[in-house]
Amino acid sequence: MGTPREVGYPQSILRARTNLQLTLTTRQRGILIGSILGDGYIHPQGKFQLEQGDAQEEYLFWKYYELKELAYPARPVMVERYDPRTEKTYRSYRFWLRQYFRPWREVFYEGKMKIFPEGLILSPLSIAVWYMDDGCLSDGVCTISIESFSEVSIERIRRQLLNQFQLETRLRSNGKLLICASMQERFFSLIKPFMHPSMFYKIS
Repeated sequence: MGTPREVGYPQSILRARTNLQLTLTTRQRGILIGSILGDGYIHPQGKFQLEQGDAQEEYLFWKYYELKELAYPARPVMVERYDPRTEKTYRSYRFWLRQYFRPWREVFYEGKMKIFPEGLILSPLSIAVWYMDDGCLSDGVCTISIESFSEVSIERIRRQLLNQFQLETRLRSNGKLLICASMQERFFSLIKPFMHPSMFYKIS
């Protein structure tokens, strides 16, 4: 990533132009970090897209109300996409944050690839949002989808979870991050206070 950065980056004070400034609260920042590690996307011009499938509508609207001061005036809209491979139409809900996030794009992307930046400090809120976006509990096995990250980023993720929260993980053959069985109670206790009720099925 080049030169060392301040612990806890990315920054909370953002500027679109000289006379336009946006200050994130600690809570907003935590939600955004979790979102970008999960399903969020930052456009090269600085817009921040948040989108969830139709079944997660309630969760997506929770994000919107937490972040609406940063968003464009329009409320989340439903998006329909037709997939010719399955011959099905899929629905999701989406909204955009304003074009202040180009500095975050520089932190969380290398080219078009999303990364886990070296030295990123995670909060329990960020981990909870990340898990609500990309986590799964199936047959008692707790995983987070990290297949899109490089080997370097995956090693940083595992090291950060261990160093910050003493959470031991393994990488499964399918590319998902496994929370070791002996760590699940610790993991769920860490994130449960920040989980949206519609997502409790992922920890129950």
